[in-house]
Amino acid sequence: MRLASTNRLDLLTAALVASGALISGCGGGSSTTATTVPPPEVTPSSTLSGTVAVGAPITDGRLRIIDSTGAVVASDIAIDADGHYAAITLTGTAPYRLEACGYAGANYQCGYSVASAAAVAGGTANVTPLTTATVLLATGQSPEALMLGAAPTLTEASIGSAQDQLRTGLASVLASAGVSASIDFVSAALTAGSRSGYDGVLDAIGVSLGQDSNAFVQITPRLGTGNLYLEQGQSSGTVTSSTSASSLSLSGLETLFQNLNAALASASACSAEATGIQRSIATSAQLAMGNNTAAGSSQVAEALCGLFASGDDGNSPMWGSRLLSPTLGHCDLAGSAPVCAISFVIQGLDGGVQPVGTGLGVTQEAGAWKFMGDLLPIQIGANARAQRTVRVDTATPIVGYDRALAFEIGAVPGLACAKISQPLADGAQATVAFYKLHPGASGQERLSLWSSNGYGASLDPLVGGTRSADDTWLTLPQGDAGDAVIRNFYRGGRTVTVSLYGDGNCSAPFMVAGKSSFDVDVSSVPPVWSAMPSLPWPELDAATAAALRGLAIDAGASASLAAGWTFPHGPLGLDGATACGSRAECGSGGTGRIGERAVRPGATSATVALHNNGTAIAADADKTLALYGRNGEGIGMQSNFSSCPASPAGEGCH
Repeated sequence: MRLASTNRLDLLTAALVASGALISGCGGGSSTTATTVPPPEVTPSSTLSGTVAVGAPITDGRLRIIDSTGAVVASDIAIDADGHYAAITLTGTAPYRLEACGYAGANYQCGYSVASAAAVAGGTANVTPLTTATVLLATGQSPEALMLGAAPTLTEASIGSAQDQLRTGLASVLASAGVSASIDFVSAALTAGSRSGYDGVLDAIGVSLGQDSNAFVQITPRLGTGNLYLEQGQSSGTVTSSTSASSLSLSGLETLFQNLNAALASASACSAEATGIQRSIATSAQLAMGNNTAAGSSQVAEALCGLFASGDDGNSPMWGSRLLSPTLGHCDLAGSAPVCAISFVIQGLDGGVQPVGTGLGVTQEAGAWKFMGDLLPIQIGANARAQRTVRVDTATPIVGYDRALAFEIGAVPGLACAKISQPLADGAQATVAFYKLHPGASGQERLSLWSSNGYGASLDPLVGGTRSADDTWLTLPQGDAGDAVIRNFYRGGRTVTVSLYGDGNCSAPFMVAGKSSFDVDVSSVPPVWSAMPSLPWPELDAATAAALRGLAIDAGASASLAAGWTFPHGPLGLDGATACGSRAECGSGGTGRIGERAVRPGATSATVALHNNGTAIAADADKTLALYGRNGEGIGMQSNFSSCPASPAGEGCH
């Protein structure tokens, strides 16, 4: 298990500087007519209720509803822990647009839906990834962009066509789940966390939205094979459920997590012989924690109880917290027992949500789901990062963007090289990067990027070099060159193959637990370059920008920085804020880092306590305030607001 730190504050900038890699710079039924009929007036006696779910119910959810003109009908409506929201009295006219935001696993995300006149008559409007996809395919626009003003393209006809398009592409998944091929994703019966029926469909697929030349929906299977890419009126690829998916019962996952939560009540509850956490651990479980690996149910149970007793930072016991109902990842159904990736996310007593670990899974023993710890016998992680840097000390702010893929491959003894390859739309494989040991490094934890000219990835294992002992970031070029890699993920699927080698030439296969290659799902994919500005970047208010420009702090002195921001492009699941003097020394523990604090996703302000352990920072010195977190797709995002008066006019801060 790669433990997720509560102090996940290492700046992407700092990582790139250290490696020399900085670059400049929420339906109605179908209809066959396209005639738009003005929506009927809805009387105040009409009500709407429904369920918000991603398979699991969302956590800490809030609902907002607007009518056809954009007038707010309801806002900040609490969504129950089971995903249900109570009947809301409607005013205004249909169609109504719905936005529900909350945690799905570790990601803070928003789902969207639409209640046409037909849905209002039925009184039900669910919000799920498939209703979100319906809104996009009905309008050709990102759903969040439709939450202001009127949406004339959101008609009975367009909603019906969008649902038809989804039902056609998901025919195999619907049949496997025992769901009607004519299901209405907006109004169908839905019980979040039941892991069956409509909820089972949500477990069986991953739904992602994006923006390329057109807004698109990508659907990947969790219980089968394929990749489905959809734009308004156009579909390519297919998703096919595994033949054994229909017989797989996932409802026991809720029982498993109920038992795990019972063990989280106290130290004695965790270690209890009959009812403690060990009853929930697979006999073959293994769990890597730092440089140590626990093997078997007894050792893994002991390790988890130890983790909960100390907390991820060693000083914050987790007793009384709860693990959230898990979101499902890809399931391998080929063996004698199913193995499924799951989220492992905890909600503390203060309400804060954080991932406890990554790359974790469950399996079945004697028909019961058990926690198995690490999915793979070697640490391999793949995810995306996006960064924006805004220079705030000029009359016109100067903005620059960076994007990267991060591949983290454990440097186990004997492993010298790893090749990352991705599938293309035609089924072929394309090499993305090589990772190797850094010469002369001692205690290297992860392989480092094999680089060309000290910048981009080298695709020749015999030509290039590593830049440092901890360089996992594959920075993607601006424009078409980087977009080509990203579009392969959209069209070919979000799985990479990691091939391991025991020699520096990357030719002799290296075996781990009898395998030399592993298929790994990429948890998120960066956007194409043209979509970078429209990501949900936070914007500092004018007072905060001025306070950052004028900030001065002596060596050894303490102060504070009051920061405020807005989200003009939609909400971002913020994790925290960091203040720095020197960006080159702003890594965790670096002298350039002068302050940090955790931030909640819904927050729009925070006061960061500062203490300067380095040299004095004058008002005209370089300074940066970073706000970071994850968007709904799981992309790690960071917005750097920098003041650098000594840099030439017209240039961004470095």
